[in-house]
Amino acid sequence: MKEVIAKKYVRALISSLEASEFDKMNESLAILGVASGFPKLKVILDSPDISSKNKSDFIFSLVENGSEKLKKFINLLGENKRLGLLSDIAKEFAYQKSVKDNEFTGLIFGNFEFSKAEKEQLEQSFSKKFGSKISFETIKNDYNGVKIELDSLGLEVSFSIDRLKAQMSEYILKAI
Repeated sequence: MKEVIAKKYVRALISSLEASEFDKMNESLAILGVASGFPKLKVILDSPDISSKNKSDFIFSLVENGSEKLKKFINLLGENKRLGLLSDIAKEFAYQKSVKDNEFTGLIFGNFEFSKAEKEQLEQSFSKKFGSKISFETIKNDYNGVKIELDSLGLEVSFSIDRLKAQMSEYILKAI
């Protein structure tokens, strides 16, 4: 439900922005999205003893050189008691900006390091496939294989070495 409400606010915000304001607004909302995850800030936002105006002013003070549109947007959220949605709004705005710019970022998981050339080849292949600019961040973890996630495009591709071994063993046993 929060995501639906956040989308409505983001659509309204986007319709009020000039093209040159998108990057600055995205940076500001990203900062507020991260800040809204802190427990102490949640306590402040949930407090009935603090007025909506004071909450809005405090939230706005977290951003250096915030625009007037950001201030009005935060005040609107405060008046409607929606400051708790800042994290969802930041995520949705970043997604809408990536759709507008036709640029998406994905994750590559695996238990080994990818070379720069391999990463660039994957980026080029996926960019060509989707007609967008795709970039990847690599995360080394315990996954025995390769897993590629592009959440914003609803894509997940994985290759598990363990699963391949199990299928090969099963095939060999059936052949015997």
